[in-house]
Amino acid sequence: MSRHGVRGAIALALAMALTSGAATSQSPPAPTTNDTRAAEAAKAFSSELRRTLGAAMAEGGPSAGVEVCHDEAPRIAERVSATHGVRLGRVGVRSRQPANRLEGWQKQTLDAWLASPPEGSPASWAPVASVDAASGGFHWAKAIETEAVCTVCHGPSVEAGLAGTIRRLYPDDPATGFEAGSLRGLIWVEVPADKAEVSRPSDARQAITMTPAQAAALRRQMRNHLERIEGTLLALGHDDASSAVALLAEGASGGGHAGAEDFRSALPDGWPRFARPMHVAMSQASEAAAAKDLPRTLRHVGEAISQCNACHATYRVEAREP
Repeated sequence: MSRHGVRGAIALALAMALTSGAATSQSPPAPTTNDTRAAEAAKAFSSELRRTLGAAMAEGGPSAGVEVCHDEAPRIAERVSATHGVRLGRVGVRSRQPANRLEGWQKQTLDAWLASPPEGSPASWAPVASVDAASGGFHWAKAIETEAVCTVCHGPSVEAGLAGTIRRLYPDDPATGFEAGSLRGLIWVEVPADKAEVSRPSDARQAITMTPAQAAALRRQMRNHLERIEGTLLALGHDDASSAVALLAEGASGGGHAGAEDFRSALPDGWPRFARPMHVAMSQASEAAAAKDLPRTLRHVGEAISQCNACHATYRVEAREP
């Protein structure tokens, strides 16, 4: 991977790690309005796609990212739609996915933005919402801004090998030539009329019940892991292999458990299937960093983050007094 590609992968992996940490500390939201319901579904889709894309690019570069967008983005949209009880997707100014070339209210919204853009950058534009007169369903849309990293695959100049991958997966692809900061498209959400103004489905993850002290200790350990990963990626970005080795070695060793904060007895039987591979990946990443093998280091860091994300998607912590 080129130096530019490696730094791009580090930036994406850091964004992926930070997204994971935010999800860890949040509790299930209260009943929502349609606007909030739609915004939460859109955020869930964008966060999962960003994490999945970041992991793929960290391991296989931009071509792997194109493969993920082609195969996984539709599946993520289906999964998030089912979880939130909505329909969602994306429409591009020029769409790479044929399924994203819609002509309904979504395209009308996008055309209105193109004809008369609001002030500021697309990322700062307020979402637009309406109620469909015929169905009574709720429609919501948010602009997507072209980020700098997006121009690797969607910019004015796409590397030849990457362009070949794009042509293979999307023979009639029109979705290049975008500049950073420009309007890339929109993400849209439809809340059916029979589900409008009701609570989002409850958190279906398996609850882990423990004391407040145990829960605080577990969350502290999770934050420590996240801070080590963040520090590792920043160190790698500054060619500081020794700091990365030390941080990764700390992550591989886990943490101490004692007294009232010892949460191990509360953990479910399935916990080790995520925790052990995560620690192994951190150890392998530390060894790779010591050998100054940056691609292999990033690959193992991505594996560790993937285990963290899988664990967060499976379990949630409930703190209760005994």
